[in-house]
Amino acid sequence: MKKVEITYNPYLVTTQIKVDGQTPKANSSLNVDKTRLQEWVEKLPQILMDEYRDANFEITFKGTQEDYQDIISAVETYGNKINAKCTLDKTADIADAEATIDKIFGDIKKGPIPELKDKAIADAFEKAKNSQFEINVVATMSSGKSTLINALLGQQLMPAANEATTATIVKIVDTDQKNFSAVAYDKSGNTVAKIDNVTLADMKKLNDDEKVSEVTIFGHIPFVKSTGMKLVLVDTPGPNNSRDKRHEEMTYKMIANSDKSLVLYVMNGQQLGINDEKIFLDYICQNMKEGGKQSRDRFLFALNKMDSFRPSAKYDGEGCIAKALDAAKKGLEDRGIYNPNLFPVASLPALQIRTKDEDEDEDEDEDAAELDGFRKRSAKYEEMCFENYYDYTHLTQTDRQRIENWQATHKGDELIEIHTGIPSIELAISQYVNKYARTTKICDLVQSFRDKLEELAAVANLQDAIAKDKNKKAELEKQIEKIKANIQSAKDAQTLSKDIDKIDLTSKVQAEVRSYLDGVKDELSRMMKGHSKVEKVVAKQKCIELERQVKAISVQIKVQIDMILEKSYKETINKVVEQYKKHLADLNMGVNAGALSFNPLNLVSASLSNLSQIIEDNTETADESYYVKEKYQKRVEGGFIRKTASFLTFGLVDDHTYETAYRDKRIAKYVDYVDMNEVASDYIVPFQGNLQKTAQSAIEYVNGETVRLKEHLKAELVKIDKLLNDKLNILSMTEADSKAKAEEIALKEKNLKWLMDIQQQVKNIIEF
Repeated sequence: MKKVEITYNPYLVTTQIKVDGQTPKANSSLNVDKTRLQEWVEKLPQILMDEYRDANFEITFKGTQEDYQDIISAVETYGNKINAKCTLDKTADIADAEATIDKIFGDIKKGPIPELKDKAIADAFEKAKNSQFEINVVATMSSGKSTLINALLGQQLMPAANEATTATIVKIVDTDQKNFSAVAYDKSGNTVAKIDNVTLADMKKLNDDEKVSEVTIFGHIPFVKSTGMKLVLVDTPGPNNSRDKRHEEMTYKMIANSDKSLVLYVMNGQQLGINDEKIFLDYICQNMKEGGKQSRDRFLFALNKMDSFRPSAKYDGEGCIAKALDAAKKGLEDRGIYNPNLFPVASLPALQIRTKDEDEDEDEDEDAAELDGFRKRSAKYEEMCFENYYDYTHLTQTDRQRIENWQATHKGDELIEIHTGIPSIELAISQYVNKYARTTKICDLVQSFRDKLEELAAVANLQDAIAKDKNKKAELEKQIEKIKANIQSAKDAQTLSKDIDKIDLTSKVQAEVRSYLDGVKDELSRMMKGHSKVEKVVAKQKCIELERQVKAISVQIKVQIDMILEKSYKETINKVVEQYKKHLADLNMGVNAGALSFNPLNLVSASLSNLSQIIEDNTETADESYYVKEKYQKRVEGGFIRKTASFLTFGLVDDHTYETAYRDKRIAKYVDYVDMNEVASDYIVPFQGNLQKTAQSAIEYVNGETVRLKEHLKAELVKIDKLLNDKLNILSMTEADSKAKAEEIALKEKNLKWLMDIQQQVKNIIEF
């Protein structure tokens, strides 16, 4: 049996793996040092079996409880194929790390080092501590999104109706205040309205007000206490429902920006119109493919309105909930979204339970009847207990145990609330925040004062050496000369400035932009194929969808190019900062190059042709007239004719001979047919041709920005010169004052010892 040791640090994102005490070979797939665990853990069992020709393993995992659950899940997925005994060597959990950081920072504020009490350090710490994490809620039409958000808030605040009700972006920021307040902004960010105690009626008015583009609400989100972060619920208009086109860009950018948010996608479990949001789901699928398990974890799909199902034979039948979940799963998997996190939920009963103590309204009787119906069905049918669908929700074993404990200890409406499935979604959100967002936050907190600690420690150590080494003055002078040489090196135009001049941002961005746009061209080519001649009324509907797709692609192009530029700028700055640090290695000082400020260029200005005219140009009228057999009475010529009396005409009439006959009758039918292949081609080709201009615009923009970036980085040299000279002056003064009093030397030694201890405590938080 092979012994596997895995040490995973989620703060520094480092991994060490040993098998039978040996590190993997250079070409091993187990060399995953700088990769987040969730990106490779699902492949771990297969890699072990393939590389070590064995199916029996003892796996010891050193890390957090949350990450260990992913190891367990990966092994369990392989069933009997692998025999793996897993053991956890648990490190401090995230809450303990946060508490330790708070204590250390408190000690720093009370400590003996004045430089650590600087307001800038305190501000950086508070900013990192109060960092926000967004949960973006998006939905298909009539999915009950607003009701679900209200259930999460425990208050009737967002307007809900069976229509597109979200015309603005609403951000709900978690605070400690008891009531909810709101600030409304226009497109330019100007304040339109402030409301101290916002109500549902107020939100309806703000939503209907065309001047309002965004609303920020402040108030307590009940389940947030378990997340350890300042959460922000973002009620986002769907890409097709946005009143403000900037919202569409923000929505797509939110999907692509994997480090900044979690996405809660709400669907109507009674009407699974997944095709209604094809473009948006395709974009989600594209982003989910690129990030492994973490990417899949950040997308939660809520099947809402599941309380409307009735499992009795008379109505929806036994197993109706699983059938609905399977249908949703298949619809997503058809688009390449595999193993989605699907949550069956009944948000209306959850909201009714959580707001039952609020004032009565005119809908109370109707609401009570709906809640009572869910009470009865969840008591009668086990499948109506939505917390139990773990094969679809993929909740961790820890969260499953937590739910089972709740089931055993709750009763009445508290148990019904668990059955609604809303608590399961809240657990999934908390789990994601613990695994990904809080680890990043801890690193930011540590970094907010770690650099300053290292800088002060470096200077304090040299001061200590200068004060003590009275008999080695010459050696200390050499040390200061070495520092001066570092300063000169940093100032030398032949070193760093020359390196900055060599920066070639254009080639890198050009390659990425062209690669991305080539993919867009392929997608557009696919859109031009596979059509056929259809009737004009059908063609108009298809063209609406075509226009929607092309416009969505336009927005996606802008978002993607903006992100390519932003990523390239950050990578370039980090690379130059690393070069700076090499020049400062002897002083062990950190340098903050600052963030590059730039306004992303709106690169996409596709002038789309007039679809109506394209339809007309590709319409031909087909003569689909046809003949039918018409029955009539044919007069027989040459037959016997006689005259008889007629009582109706009171006269004599001819009595002829007739027989039944048939003849062809032409039914005129003219149908307008549209060649959709030609329509798609005529509509898309100009847009496709414009992509080359888009790429060229991006490159021209990067060329200009590269010049500005280089100037920005060279300006940082001036700041470094000043920083180093300041430190040198401190050291020179210390050398001159090397005959300081014994008490002062003792105090400095005490301060240095304190500083070293604080440094070690900080190091222990994120290194193990």
